[in-house]
This record gives sequence, structure tokens and C-alpha cells, in this order.
Amino acid sequence: MQKTTHLYRFLTLAAAGLIGVRALAQGVTVSEAVKPDESAELKAFKERILAANPGMDIVSIDAQRSATLASKPKPASNPKIAIFVKNQTKTPGLDDLVDGVRDRLSAELAGAGLIVLDKTEIADGFTRFKVTSEEERAGLVSGVFTGGSAVRVAQMLGVDYLMTTSIIGADRATRTAGDQPIVTFTLRMSVKVSDAATGASVYGENWTRRSPVPAASAEGANATAYYNDLLDAWVQEAGTSIAAKASAWRPASLASGQAKFSVTTTVDELIQGLESGVRAPNDLLAEMRRLVGGVTVELDGATVGSSPGSFSCTPGLHQLRVSRPWMKDWQQTVNIQEGATFRVALELSDAGLKQYQSLERFRALAAVTYAEALAQKGVKVNFDTAAWRDVSIGNKAEKTVTTIVPN
Repeated sequence: MQKTTHLYRFLTLAAAGLIGVRALAQGVTVSEAVKPDESAELKAFKERILAANPGMDIVSIDAQRSATLASKPKPASNPKIAIFVKNQTKTPGLDDLVDGVRDRLSAELAGAGLIVLDKTEIADGFTRFKVTSEEERAGLVSGVFTGGSAVRVAQMLGVDYLMTTSIIGADRATRTAGDQPIVTFTLRMSVKVSDAATGASVYGENWTRRSPVPAASAEGANATAYYNDLLDAWVQEAGTSIAAKASAWRPASLASGQAKFSVTTTVDELIQGLESGVRAPNDLLAEMRRLVGGVTVELDGATVGSSPGSFSCTPGLHQLRVSRPWMKDWQQTVNIQEGATFRVALELSDAGLKQYQSLERFRALAAVTYAEALAQKGVKVNFDTAAWRDVSIGNKAEKTVTTIVPN
């Protein structure tokens, strides 16, 4: 029987009386002995399999009563986007146009197959986030435009993309064309769309347009009316451009909603360095790394396995915690993307220093523990000690062991 990382599924199937379980790339295959001439038994087998695997469908079943199962496909949904608009000018009246710009963009992007969060949903999202994350109370919205908090804000709102639009320039200039005075209104816009998982920009554009108006018409008129016309033109052009490109924004590796990442530590590297002197099956060596290394990996407060190991989760920001007895816990907020690798340097804790006196002595005892664990499995260890030295353990000089600590 091959091992599967889905331990809970294995235990469930075993409890159901199933004999064989093996993991496949496309799903899980479950098999047991069958009497081909008893169709009622085959029907009961199908019912047991489905009962033991909620959320899955039987893909196929053969005469040997071997059923292949795969996760039920999730219904496709249009990606969500949150739009933020900022007026960076001091032009009178433009602040009053910001909400209208956002509403017009929402209407344009709805035609591009994007679900746009309304203002109430965004406000609620910020409120919930600030209640649970004190550290983000200050400067969160401004962080959207500076790029420092794009991933965190996107996850907070539950969107796939953030769109940040800025009115970066609005001015008017008077000149003469022939013998006629002309007033030219100029509007400059900037837009960027960031992916929620990576924070990377998937779309960006700078836009400048001018609208010449006879001075007689512009005199005494409300200038915001002319800027509003330019904003209408920009919204239409930006909406058309985004609609044409949005389908190519998200890489296929992220479309599935899962990103694979790996974690390894300096303790794991110590254990792996011993393997050159050991002849044993790969699965036994992997077991020794987990047993002697003893490093636990937690994601968002839940244990997901041991290091070294590969894991998967939704892309974006997560709390990653790596711990081991006698070592200082390592915990960071990390941005997990497809293929990310985290190499964690673990150090002795205060209790660990009292126990081992130094990191070298910890390594020495780890080598001894590794050799003893293999010996209990009936595997002979043959370390080449030519390049290693003796390290004293404890206060008595006679307590020494030969270790794999390099000179």
C-alpha cells in the first residue's frame, strides 16, 4: 500500500473496510476483492465509497472493484475586483467627481466579466479588518496606492484584483489660435491593477487628453464640466482596454486557487548531511528526517506537517510558524506564491542553550540520535569520521562523542 498525504482520507476508507488505497495524480483509487457475479455487492461497494468520501464523485469503476475518485469540480465564478480612486490634484471641484469616476468604472468593468465590489462592501471589509488587525489601523488605504499593502487589502476584501486609479493632473491654459483665444483643459490619469495573490501589477496605463474650448465659452463656465467630459472619455477607453486584456491576467498556476510551497530548515539540512553515510530506502530516510529533525510547520495557526516538506494553500499572505523543541520559534507573515521556498535558520532557545550549551553540541547529539534511530531499524551506519572532531558533552571530559561537525 502506497502512502498518501491525505491521512484523514486513508483512515476514513480503512474504517469503511476497504483493503487498498493508492494516490493518483488525478484523484484517489480505492479497491477491494470482488465477486463479479454479484451485482448487488458492486452497488453496495459504490455506496460505501461515496459515503466515505463526501464531496467526491466516482469517476470510473472496473470489474476488480477499483474505483477512481476525484474532487467535485467547483463552479466557475467571475473574478472580483475592488476599485479605489484618488484625486492627487488641488484643482477645485475634482474631489466631488471621484465617486462618479468609480461608479462609471464599475459599469464598464461589469462588461469585462469582472465582479466589482460596491462601496458598502469595501467599507465593511475595512471595518472587519481593523477590528481584528490593530496593526493595520493607520495608513491602510494610502498603502493601496503606494503598493505596500496591496496583497493584505485584497485578501481582506476577498477580491482577486485591486484597481488603483489616480487623477494625477488637471489644468487649464489659454493660448491664441490665429486671432482667437483658446482655453485648453488637460487631464492626466494613471491606473494600475494588482493581482491579489502576488501583489504584482497585471495592468497599467497612463493617459493624457486635452480639450480645447473657445475662450468665450470657457469664461465664467464651471471648469469641472470640461474635466468631467474628459473623465467620461477616459473611462470608456480604459474599460475597453481592460475588457480586452483581463482574461489573460491570471496565470494558470493560480487559476486553480492553490499555490504549492516548500519549507526546509537548518536542522533538516543537518540531518540530510548525514545521509551520505547511510544506505537505506528513501522512505526510511524521509522518516528519519521527520523523526530526528522534529520540526513542525504551522500555517495560520494550524499544523500542516513537518519539515522538510511541500504544502499548498491559497496564494497570498499567511502566518507561517516553524518550531522544534529546544529551538526558538520562527514566525513571519509571508506572501506565499506558486513555487515559493522558505529556508528557515533555527537557533537554540534559552532552554536549549541550558540543555546543550552550544549549537555544536546540539548537532553532536542529533548525529548520535540519528545513528541510534537507524540502528533500531536494523540499518548499519557508516559515517566517515576523518573530517570530524570530538565534542565534549556535559562537564566531564570523558563524556565525548564523535560527531559530524566539520573542523
